[in-house]
Amino acid sequence: MSTTADALRRAAAHAAATGTPAPPIEATNAAPASRRGPRGNRQGPRGYIGPGGGSWQVLPTPPTFRGTSVQVCGVWPFAGGSSRPVVGVPVGQDIQTGSTVCCDPFSWFKAGLISAPSMSIFGLTGFGKSSFAVRQILGCAAAGVVPLMAGDLKGEYSHVVRALGGQVLRFGEHQRLNLLDLGALAEAANRVGGQRAAELRDIAIDRSTIAVAALVEIARRSRLRDYEHSLLAGAIRLLHDKHRSTGRDSPTIADLAALVENPTGELRRMVLAETHEEYRKETKGLRRSLQAVVEGPLGRTFSGQSTERLHLDAPAVSIDISVVEKRSETMLAAVMLAAWSEAFASIEAANALADAGQAPQRHFLAVMDEMWRPMRLEDAGLVDRLDGITRLNRAEGVGNIFVTHSLKDMESMSSAADVQKARGFAERSGIVVTAALAKADLRALSEIKRLSETEINTVASWSTPPGWVARTLRDPVTGSERPAPPPDAGKVLIKIGERAGIQTQVKLTPTELALHDTNARWVTSGDRG
Repeated sequence: MSTTADALRRAAAHAAATGTPAPPIEATNAAPASRRGPRGNRQGPRGYIGPGGGSWQVLPTPPTFRGTSVQVCGVWPFAGGSSRPVVGVPVGQDIQTGSTVCCDPFSWFKAGLISAPSMSIFGLTGFGKSSFAVRQILGCAAAGVVPLMAGDLKGEYSHVVRALGGQVLRFGEHQRLNLLDLGALAEAANRVGGQRAAELRDIAIDRSTIAVAALVEIARRSRLRDYEHSLLAGAIRLLHDKHRSTGRDSPTIADLAALVENPTGELRRMVLAETHEEYRKETKGLRRSLQAVVEGPLGRTFSGQSTERLHLDAPAVSIDISVVEKRSETMLAAVMLAAWSEAFASIEAANALADAGQAPQRHFLAVMDEMWRPMRLEDAGLVDRLDGITRLNRAEGVGNIFVTHSLKDMESMSSAADVQKARGFAERSGIVVTAALAKADLRALSEIKRLSETEINTVASWSTPPGWVARTLRDPVTGSERPAPPPDAGKVLIKIGERAGIQTQVKLTPTELALHDTNARWVTSGDRG
């Protein structure tokens, strides 16, 4: 179509050549008949303009389909690639591009995206950090990984584990745990046989000794002396040798206290005591601590035989310790430590069976939520033990998910060394996921996993509601109401290394919402009028 400038130039040339007036510009600028509609409408970029022309004022967004390059290669060139990884558990949609985001510590580790199968999840209460962990649990379980909640403080993962057909143990009240029971490692030793069986029994006795020593340290709020630890180790080994030869049940903490109270000559020599009186003087503190464990509040959980042990073939396991969640920090730390001991002894037993060809190799996802609470207990040694667990996860076939509010939780301990070790959990995490957080918390996190200023401002904005309008959700069937989640709940930033974070919107399915309802106690009954 001719432009107005072209028409003016032609008109001026015509007037100069002929001396006659130029034709009207409108006629020169008119569209040819081939570009006009049946009613003389001019054709525009979206159809013929004018009545009856059919011009579209708004173009609809064409449908978008997602698939692998193998699946969509036939629609070339109407395809575009995405830079987001498509390996792992589908967790949601990229907020900026709409593409699907997949993420889990196992798949990304196997794909070489991260150096260790570990993840840390941060976020304010109510913005979806535990729900993101549930998505990881369900997705990894579908891939054959065994989720293991070694110390569920609130019991919020029990429904998820039961739905997966797993095992839920409740330590701390009616169910007891005997730390001297060799459990899964003894079972593996019996199945393997030979020299390896003797090695596994030694490992089991060593683990039992470490767990009992830690329990005594928690009860007395101070570390054991070197000779006290040696005495415990010798006494525990003597008890196991005696009970194995007689075929009796596993020895208990009460049996251990009785043996230390009335020792053999071999035990007296372990503390270099020449007389019985000297032995009693040197071991008075240890005997008091063992007696406090047996007869004190810890005795209801750790005295007597175990009521239930962890099953090696369970598809998922949750050790529910919610009954002690509101008890003393001492009780909480003791039960938490026992849960870790039970869980990781079972993992070691499963690996031993796999090495011997007695069972397939299994991988475990250890989820540790609200771990900062028991770690605050002074002289409990939980930080050191958790530090060792997170350092060996790759060698043991274990992936970790560490869930907490912010780095401030890890800085609540008085020991500077423990604070640095706790911060190391996040530093060693291959994946860092953060939901809504305050700017101060995000800047502290940025010292470990660098966040850009844009990322800090974006994540901080998720914690602020858009207005003061009250928001509730009503069940269409029962009519019950519950508080609605914050508008930006489910938005997370996924970071690995120095790469730009992936802003993701997680949307839970109805099944996930039913299994993990943290607002269950806030549900109001429906209207009866």
